[in-house]
Amino acid sequence: MIFKLDKAKKVKKEGFTAFLYNLKQDFPSYNAVYVDCHKNHEKVYVKASHRIYFVIDGSGKFVVGDEENQVEKNDVIVIEPMTKYEYEGKMKLFEINFPATDRDDEVEV
Repeated sequence: MIFKLDKAKKVKKEGFTAFLYNLKQDFPSYNAVYVDCHKNHEKVYVKASHRIYFVIDGSGKFVVGDEENQVEKNDVIVIEPMTKYEYEGKMKLFEINFPATDRDDEVEV
């Protein structure tokens, strides 16, 4: 399976732009997302999925639960289901969710 960035669904928010390579309805076992963070991602939690971020470029800060960590290129961040998290910085991230998520799965805190 190959996904192309120019075919991804673009979602623009105040602090970041996300490109959804595939949707939950198409591939319920996982989804892949490219995130261009230019400011921050609001505090959220995901109900039933594991979320993994890979820092492609840049640096910033992830707060996962009560733990704050500085992150940089090539770091991997793993977020368990029901764990509140947020991040900030100027980073390019690759995100994997398994099982796949959609708007109903992510809760803003």
